[in-house]
Amino acid sequence: MHTLIRRLTDSDEKTVIGRLLRLPLRLIPKRRVLTIRGGINKGRRWIAGSSLHSCWLGTYEPDKQHLVAEIIRPGMVVWDVGANAGFYTVAFSHLAGDSGAVYAFEPFAENADNILRHMRLNRLQNTTLVQAAVGEHDGLVGFQTAELNAMGRISHDETNYLVPSLTVDAFIRQYPTSRPDVMKIDVEGAEEELLKGARTFLAETSPTIILALHGEEQSQRCYELLTSIGYSVFYLNGSEATELPLRSNEVYAQRNGADNTIRADSGAA
Repeated sequence: MHTLIRRLTDSDEKTVIGRLLRLPLRLIPKRRVLTIRGGINKGRRWIAGSSLHSCWLGTYEPDKQHLVAEIIRPGMVVWDVGANAGFYTVAFSHLAGDSGAVYAFEPFAENADNILRHMRLNRLQNTTLVQAAVGEHDGLVGFQTAELNAMGRISHDETNYLVPSLTVDAFIRQYPTSRPDVMKIDVEGAEEELLKGARTFLAETSPTIILALHGEEQSQRCYELLTSIGYSVFYLNGSEATELPLRSNEVYAQRNGADNTIRADSGAA
């Protein structure tokens, strides 16, 4: 069964064979509520069409799922920035437990609605949804939608769809108990702006940062910014990223001197 699931989710939709293999997935109603089959969210409930089918099949981003399971502990405050439909929000809520707290930041209305539904379906009592982007400045910012709801992004050229934007520093000033122990950031190219808007917070404390990077320029700028303020950057398998260009667009960062959560191994980054 696991092999079949892998074939379904890994098949290339651009090929005839790939389209045939994925046909059964297309027949599932988008609003159907399913039980997640595996991974960190196994047994929890998920709206089939809210994101990729690999979310409810349990095969979505397996390396990052492993990292999350290792890092998040009961009682932690965790931010899911660029939460999309809430896959990691659901996981963080369970892992942080009743003594912890989760803040999901998502500006796109469709995704925010999916997060709210997933919060209700899974009875997430420790989770707060913030329908806003997180960047370098407070105010309104343009948002560019895409064919896939996971691919929308902040665009300073967009004028027809404006969303609220806030900085990490401003949010923490208003809600001091929200100071995160861990921040998962996946903001489709606005990574550097977000980190710049967290200057005060990052100078005062040392959250673990799980970071999706989008493009070589963002990778270089974020790497240089983080290392300049005393962070070390690691690939998801725990091996340290010591030079540019980075070998992966999925990394995590911890302040120098903190325990390296994942031991390096011989696996792929």
